[in-house]
Amino acid sequence: MMRLLKGLIIVLLMSGWALAQKPVKIKFATLAPEGSTWMNVMKEFSKSLKEKSGGSINFKIYAGGTQGDEKDVLRKIRINQLHSGGFTGVGLGEILPEVRVLDTPFLFRTKEEVDYIGEKFFDRFAAGFEKKGYILLGWAEVGWVYVYTNRALRNEEDMKGVKMWMWEGDPLSKATFEAFGVSPIPLSITDVRTSLQTGLIDGVYTSPLACVALQWFTKVKYVMD
Repeated sequence: MMRLLKGLIIVLLMSGWALAQKPVKIKFATLAPEGSTWMNVMKEFSKSLKEKSGGSINFKIYAGGTQGDEKDVLRKIRINQLHSGGFTGVGLGEILPEVRVLDTPFLFRTKEEVDYIGEKFFDRFAAGFEKKGYILLGWAEVGWVYVYTNRALRNEEDMKGVKMWMWEGDPLSKATFEAFGVSPIPLSITDVRTSLQTGLIDGVYTSPLACVALQWFTKVKYVMD
Protein backbone atom coordinates (compact mmCIF):
# COMPACT_ATOMS: atom_id res chain seq x y z
CA MET A 1 0.00 0.00 0.00
CA MET A 2 1.26 3.45 -0.84
CA ARG A 3 1.11 5.15 2.55
CA LEU A 4 0.29 8.54 1.16
CA LEU A 5 -2.59 10.18 2.97
CA LYS A 6 -4.78 12.16 0.69
CA GLY A 7 -5.51 15.72 1.75
CA LEU A 8 -8.32 16.09 4.21
CA ILE A 9 -11.49 17.63 2.90
CA ILE A 10 -12.41 20.78 4.78
CA VAL A 11 -14.97 23.52 4.48
CA LEU A 12 -13.83 27.09 3.99
CA LEU A 13 -15.82 30.28 4.22
CA MET A 14 -14.61 33.74 3.37
CA SER A 15 -14.23 35.47 6.71
CA GLY A 16 -15.87 38.58 5.30
CA TRP A 17 -19.15 36.79 4.59
CA ALA A 18 -21.88 38.71 6.37
CA LEU A 19 -23.97 36.12 8.19
CA ALA A 20 -26.04 38.95 9.60
CA GLN A 21 -27.86 39.19 6.27
CA LYS A 22 -31.22 37.42 6.17
CA PRO A 23 -31.89 35.18 4.45
CA VAL A 24 -28.40 33.89 3.65
CA LYS A 25 -27.64 31.48 0.82
CA ILE A 26 -24.12 30.06 1.04
CA LYS A 27 -22.85 28.65 -2.24
CA PHE A 28 -20.70 25.57 -1.58
CA ALA A 29 -18.69 23.62 -4.18
CA THR A 30 -16.90 20.29 -3.97
CA LEU A 31 -15.43 17.58 -6.18
CA ALA A 32 -17.34 14.98 -4.15
CA PRO A 33 -20.09 13.47 -6.33
CA GLU A 34 -23.75 13.14 -5.48
CA GLY A 35 -24.46 10.03 -3.45
CA SER A 36 -20.98 9.91 -1.92
CA THR A 37 -20.38 9.70 1.82
CA TRP A 38 -19.01 13.25 1.87
CA MET A 39 -22.04 14.68 0.09
CA ASN A 40 -24.41 12.85 2.42
CA VAL A 41 -22.63 14.36 5.43
CA MET A 42 -22.65 17.81 3.84
CA LYS A 43 -26.38 17.58 3.17
CA GLU A 44 -27.02 16.58 6.77
CA PHE A 45 -24.96 19.56 7.93
CA SER A 46 -26.89 21.85 5.59
CA LYS A 47 -30.22 20.52 6.83
CA SER A 48 -29.21 20.92 10.48
CA LEU A 49 -27.96 24.47 9.93
CA LYS A 50 -31.17 25.44 8.16
CA GLU A 51 -33.29 24.06 10.99
CA LYS A 52 -31.24 25.67 13.75
CA SER A 53 -31.25 29.04 11.98
CA GLY A 54 -34.99 28.96 11.48
CA GLY A 55 -34.53 28.80 7.74
CA SER A 56 -32.43 31.96 7.55
CA ILE A 57 -29.22 30.14 6.48
CA ASN A 58 -29.24 27.82 3.49
CA PHE A 59 -26.58 26.04 1.46
CA LYS A 60 -26.62 25.81 -2.31
CA ILE A 61 -24.42 22.79 -3.00
CA TYR A 62 -22.54 22.27 -6.26
CA ALA A 63 -21.29 18.69 -6.27
CA GLY A 64 -19.17 16.55 -8.57
CA GLY A 65 -16.80 19.24 -9.80
CA THR A 66 -19.53 21.17 -11.60
CA GLN A 67 -17.77 24.40 -10.59
CA GLY A 68 -14.41 23.13 -11.87
CA ASP A 69 -11.23 21.87 -10.26
CA GLU A 70 -10.23 23.10 -6.81
CA LYS A 71 -8.19 25.98 -8.19
CA ASP A 72 -11.28 27.10 -10.12
CA VAL A 73 -13.38 26.95 -6.96
CA LEU A 74 -10.84 29.00 -5.00
CA ARG A 75 -10.77 31.61 -7.74
CA LYS A 76 -14.58 31.84 -7.65
CA ILE A 77 -14.53 32.18 -3.86
CA ARG A 78 -12.06 35.06 -4.14
CA ILE A 79 -14.37 36.94 -6.52
CA ASN A 80 -17.46 36.05 -4.44
CA GLN A 81 -19.12 33.83 -7.06
CA LEU A 82 -18.90 31.07 -4.46
CA HIS A 83 -18.67 31.36 -0.69
CA SER A 84 -17.36 28.01 0.53
CA GLY A 85 -16.00 24.66 -0.56
CA GLY A 86 -14.77 21.21 0.39
CA PHE A 87 -11.13 20.72 -0.57
CA THR A 88 -8.44 18.07 -0.61
CA GLY A 89 -4.89 18.88 0.42
CA VAL A 90 -4.16 20.09 -3.10
CA GLY A 91 -6.67 22.91 -2.85
CA LEU A 92 -5.79 23.69 0.74
CA GLY A 93 -2.13 23.94 -0.15
CA GLU A 94 -2.96 26.72 -2.59
CA ILE A 95 -3.99 28.79 0.43
CA LEU A 96 -1.75 27.47 3.19
CA PRO A 97 1.17 25.35 1.89
CA GLU A 98 2.15 24.00 5.33
CA VAL A 99 -1.11 22.06 5.57
CA ARG A 100 0.37 19.64 3.03
CA VAL A 101 2.36 18.04 5.84
CA LEU A 102 -0.78 15.92 6.31
CA ASP A 103 -0.21 14.51 2.79
CA THR A 104 3.45 13.61 3.29
CA PRO A 105 4.03 10.18 1.67
CA PHE A 106 4.80 7.31 4.06
CA LEU A 107 4.80 9.62 7.10
CA PHE A 108 1.85 8.05 8.93
CA ARG A 109 1.51 4.39 9.88
CA THR A 110 -1.93 4.31 11.49
CA LYS A 111 -5.21 6.20 11.44
CA GLU A 112 -4.61 7.07 15.09
CA GLU A 113 -1.41 8.91 14.16
CA VAL A 114 -3.29 10.88 11.51
CA ASP A 115 -6.05 11.83 13.95
CA TYR A 116 -3.51 12.84 16.61
CA ILE A 117 -1.56 15.16 14.30
CA GLY A 118 -4.73 16.58 12.78
CA GLU A 119 -6.06 17.44 16.23
CA LYS A 120 -2.79 18.88 17.51
CA PHE A 121 -2.29 21.10 14.47
CA PHE A 122 -5.92 22.15 13.94
CA ASP A 123 -5.71 25.46 15.82
CA ARG A 124 -2.45 26.35 14.10
CA PHE A 125 -3.89 25.63 10.67
CA ALA A 126 -7.13 27.46 11.51
CA ALA A 127 -5.15 30.56 12.48
CA GLY A 128 -3.16 30.34 9.26
CA PHE A 129 -6.29 30.13 7.12
CA GLU A 130 -7.87 33.03 8.97
CA LYS A 131 -4.86 35.21 8.21
CA LYS A 132 -5.48 34.43 4.54
CA GLY A 133 -9.12 35.48 4.83
CA TYR A 134 -10.75 32.07 5.31
CA ILE A 135 -12.46 30.27 8.17
CA LEU A 136 -11.65 26.61 8.75
CA LEU A 137 -14.76 24.76 9.90
CA GLY A 138 -13.42 21.22 10.04
CA TRP A 139 -12.19 18.28 8.01
CA ALA A 140 -12.96 14.70 7.12
CA GLU A 141 -10.60 11.92 6.14
CA VAL A 142 -10.55 10.55 2.61
CA GLY A 143 -8.49 7.49 3.50
CA TRP A 144 -5.19 5.84 2.64
CA VAL A 145 -4.12 6.30 -0.95
CA TYR A 146 -3.30 3.43 -3.30
CA VAL A 147 -2.03 3.33 -6.88
CA TYR A 148 -4.46 1.83 -9.42
CA THR A 149 -3.34 0.76 -12.89
CA ASN A 150 -4.32 -1.19 -15.98
CA ARG A 151 -1.22 -3.38 -15.77
CA ALA A 152 0.18 -5.58 -13.03
CA LEU A 153 3.00 -3.99 -11.04
CA ARG A 154 5.32 -6.40 -9.25
CA ASN A 155 8.09 -4.03 -8.24
CA GLU A 156 9.20 -0.40 -8.34
CA GLU A 157 10.84 -0.91 -11.74
CA ASP A 158 7.44 -1.73 -13.26
CA MET A 159 6.21 1.71 -12.19
CA LYS A 160 8.43 3.36 -14.78
CA GLY A 161 6.28 2.05 -17.63
CA VAL A 162 3.01 3.43 -16.29
CA LYS A 163 1.34 6.48 -17.81
CA MET A 164 0.65 7.81 -14.34
CA TRP A 165 -1.69 10.70 -13.71
CA MET A 166 -0.74 13.49 -11.34
CA TRP A 167 -3.01 16.29 -10.19
CA GLU A 168 -2.05 19.26 -12.32
CA GLY A 169 -0.07 21.83 -10.35
CA ASP A 170 0.55 19.56 -7.35
CA PRO A 171 4.28 19.63 -6.48
CA LEU A 172 3.95 16.92 -3.84
CA SER A 173 2.62 14.20 -6.14
CA LYS A 174 5.09 15.23 -8.84
CA ALA A 175 8.05 14.86 -6.48
CA THR A 176 6.72 11.56 -5.13
CA PHE A 177 6.38 9.87 -8.50
CA GLU A 178 9.63 11.28 -9.83
CA ALA A 179 11.36 9.69 -6.83
CA PHE A 180 10.16 6.36 -8.23
CA GLY A 181 11.48 7.23 -11.69
CA VAL A 182 8.01 7.98 -13.05
CA SER A 183 7.27 11.00 -15.24
CA PRO A 184 3.62 11.69 -14.36
CA ILE A 185 1.10 13.22 -16.73
CA PRO A 186 -0.48 16.40 -15.24
CA LEU A 187 -4.24 16.67 -15.66
CA SER A 188 -7.14 18.31 -13.88
CA ILE A 189 -8.93 15.81 -11.66
CA THR A 190 -12.10 16.44 -13.65
CA ASP A 191 -10.34 15.01 -16.75
CA VAL A 192 -9.10 11.79 -15.16
CA ARG A 193 -11.98 9.43 -15.94
CA THR A 194 -12.08 10.42 -19.61
CA SER A 195 -8.29 10.14 -19.86
CA LEU A 196 -8.41 6.62 -18.42
CA GLN A 197 -11.04 5.71 -20.98
CA THR A 198 -9.04 7.07 -23.93
CA GLY A 199 -5.74 5.60 -22.74
CA LEU A 200 -4.01 8.94 -22.22
CA ILE A 201 -3.22 7.63 -18.74
CA ASP A 202 -3.34 4.11 -17.32
CA GLY A 203 -2.52 4.79 -13.68
CA VAL A 204 -4.09 6.90 -10.93
CA TYR A 205 -3.80 7.33 -7.17
CA THR A 206 -6.55 7.90 -4.64
CA SER A 207 -8.31 6.22 -1.74
CA PRO A 208 -10.60 3.20 -2.34
CA LEU A 209 -13.67 5.21 -1.33
CA ALA A 210 -12.81 8.04 -3.72
CA CYS A 211 -11.96 5.56 -6.49
CA VAL A 212 -15.49 4.20 -6.26
CA ALA A 213 -17.19 7.58 -5.79
CA LEU A 214 -15.41 9.07 -8.82
CA GLN A 215 -16.10 5.92 -10.90
CA TRP A 216 -12.40 5.47 -11.66
CA PHE A 217 -12.61 1.84 -10.55
CA THR A 218 -14.51 1.02 -13.75
CA LYS A 219 -11.44 1.99 -15.82
CA VAL A 220 -8.61 0.24 -13.91
CA LYS A 221 -7.78 -3.42 -13.23
CA TYR A 222 -5.09 -3.53 -10.55
CA VAL A 223 -4.32 -1.95 -7.20
CA MET A 224 -0.78 -1.66 -5.85
CA ASP A 225 -0.36 -2.79 -2.24
